[in-house]
Amino acid sequence: MVVQSIVLSNVLKVAGPAFFLGLQSSSVKTAVSIFSQKSVGKLSPVPFISLLTNCVIWTYYGLLKKDNTVLVPNAIGCFAGAGCVLTYQKFTQESPISLYIGSFLILAISTYLALQGNWKILGSIGCALAVAVSGSPLATVGTVLKDKSTAALPFLTSFTTWMNAFSWSLYGVLIANDPMIYGPNLLGLALASIQMSLFVLFGLAPPVPTKTKAIF
Repeated sequence: MVVQSIVLSNVLKVAGPAFFLGLQSSSVKTAVSIFSQKSVGKLSPVPFISLLTNCVIWTYYGLLKKDNTVLVPNAIGCFAGAGCVLTYQKFTQESPISLYIGSFLILAISTYLALQGNWKILGSIGCALAVAVSGSPLATVGTVLKDKSTAALPFLTSFTTWMNAFSWSLYGVLIANDPMIYGPNLLGLALASIQMSLFVLFGLAPPVPTKTKAIF
């Protein structure tokens, strides 16, 4: 039992960060696409700004709680989020000033709380933001139900999101015993499960056919 407990602990300490880094990579890929196209198109800056803001808060939290499982992937996310935000700002036609101001105020308050060592309120802010971000895919769920197609839902991202929430929920309950970690992730798991159930109902969307040039 002791060996199994140690193995489970080690697995969960790796699984959560690994899936979270996988989610970060999708944002980085989007930023790379923006850079190559020299345009943000119709992409929203919200995912980039929320990534940066959340990661800074949870980096502080990991430092205060001396939890490297939380600290390391979020510290990496700070750099990934900052790079994504800077890339978006470089090629956008209209700067999302209000979002920047909101993020700055949240981070200023979070920095003050971190310097005071107040991990409880800091964690509460992180939980509130995580819940807000977790609820954002609900609009896409409505589109899927209307169209009866999962074309608007990327399966790999949805699956990674589910595994990320599942891993962090287990880590928060079984290892850290920290409601600040398992609380928002359990909610995220429920929402991600709704998304995954849509693939069961409607199946995977057929791949978009690529245009080919006719040869005569």
